Amino acid sequence: MTAPSTRGAEAAPPTRRPAPVLGSLFSRRISGECSAVALGVFAVLFGIIVTAQLVRLLNRAASGSIATDTVFAAMSFQTLNLFPLVIALTVFVAALVTLTRAHRDSEMVAWFACGVPLRAFVVPLLRFALPFVLLVALITLFVRPWAVTRSQQLQAELQSRDEIALVAPGVFKETRSGSKVYFVERFSDFNQSLAELFIRAVDPAGESVIVARAGSVERAANGDRFLVMRDGRRYESGSEAAAWRVTRFERAEVLILPYEKQPWEGNAKSRSSAELLASERSIDVAELQWRLHLPIAALMLVLLAVPLGFVNPRANRSINLLLAVLIYAIYSNALSITNAWVAQGRLSPWPGFLLVHLALGVVILGLVAWQTGALSRRRSSG
Repeated sequence: MTAPSTRGAEAAPPTRRPAPVLGSLFSRRISGECSAVALGVFAVLFGIIVTAQLVRLLNRAASGSIATDTVFAAMSFQTLNLFPLVIALTVFVAALVTLTRAHRDSEMVAWFACGVPLRAFVVPLLRFALPFVLLVALITLFVRPWAVTRSQQLQAELQSRDEIALVAPGVFKETRSGSKVYFVERFSDFNQSLAELFIRAVDPAGESVIVARAGSVERAANGDRFLVMRDGRRYESGSEAAAWRVTRFERAEVLILPYEKQPWEGNAKSRSSAELLASERSIDVAELQWRLHLPIAALMLVLLAVPLGFVNPRANRSINLLLAVLIYAIYSNALSITNAWVAQGRLSPWPGFLLVHLALGVVILGLVAWQTGALSRRRSSG
């Protein structure tokens, strides 16, 4: 009796499916590296956003456009407004940098040799990106409308403040009516004490200029606020252009005229998502779609990183990064354009919502097919 031959079993080709242990190691490797890169990318992007907002608001406060005590509140609301975009870019850049590094260091060659196909990278990338996508959805649907509401209310409150509230030290500040110009060299005691004041007022009766060494803001029993000036001089013009009357004073009071309180009227950006869902107006539908665009865009950008992460060692190493910037710019602008068309009623809601995302999905599938050689195989078989 002869033993059964094992030549057929030995000649069988090895399977290309990765072992469970290898698949788990591969998933943890990709997700862990993406998370580590995301921390650094988020710190850089968040630092840039906060610094840019702070510099811009401090510049406005120095020019007297906003009050100094509202700078950090305004910066917080505007940062919350930009937070979803920062998170979406963080996820995209982290996934792209991780896959680019793996291609450049030939790590992808090792994974492919172990039987890991390109489509297997989708699962760990989605596992990494899903918490961020949910966070973007939470912020855009619930937190961002609250931040926009508080920012608009703050702006209305600033416009309702009296004429002395927006005076900045060392800056000539004209009131909204244009009848007065204030100049204060410096403040102290939490802006309640002023030094070296200059006030120029113009009214139908003539022109007056007040110069004082010190002053303070005091409130009367009836709620009126007065600018109390000490040790100063008043110059008043008479009926003739060259006639001026000079008066010295130890103490003088000027009534601070309050502005009429500006009513706050919310817009589509400040309405809650539930209100937008119940509305049939085109602008409300477009705003709700924009809030849904951001988490979907974050997810689509992660999938886009799979084919864009490929780096040909014989080609320019930065070509994939340039292509990523180009596709992102086109994708972002296309979303803005179609959303504006929906708000204007020039495009139906569903095509305006799905068209750009589906187009990017086709681009992703085309890039994957080109990278894996599926298109050339289909041509050769045809």
